[in-house]
Amino acid sequence: MAGADPQKQLISLIRSFASEKSQGEHRIAGLNERIEQLRSELDSANADLEDAKRLKETTEQELKGLEVELAMNEASIQTLEARISMIQDEISIAGSGLDALKNEESALRDDFIKKMFQLNKTIRKYQEKIAHAFHKDKLMRT
Repeated sequence: MAGADPQKQLISLIRSFASEKSQGEHRIAGLNERIEQLRSELDSANADLEDAKRLKETTEQELKGLEVELAMNEASIQTLEARISMIQDEISIAGSGLDALKNEESALRDDFIKKMFQLNKTIRKYQEKIAHAFHKDKLMRT
């Protein structure tokens, strides 16, 4: 029986080894599946990363385009503001000129009216002289 014990131990050791080997193979198969799953997740994450990079590049390009457009709009606004300022200055100058012309026209009109009153006065005096002379001439004939 002493010989049976080492034989049992050997068989038990072989069974134990076979069991561990089988468990190891199962663990390796499980780890291989996990590796494949992780590789698949890594590939998916890399694809997502590439999509994000492309989206970032596209967004940056659009942003640069919008920044250029904004700069052009700001320059255009400044140009329009300068033109508006020039036009306002021209309007102010024209308004001043118009006021000067109105004042001159008013003075000329007042002078014209004054001269017309003087002419009217002169005409009346002349008419009175003629009437007086006519009346004197009429009295002398009678």
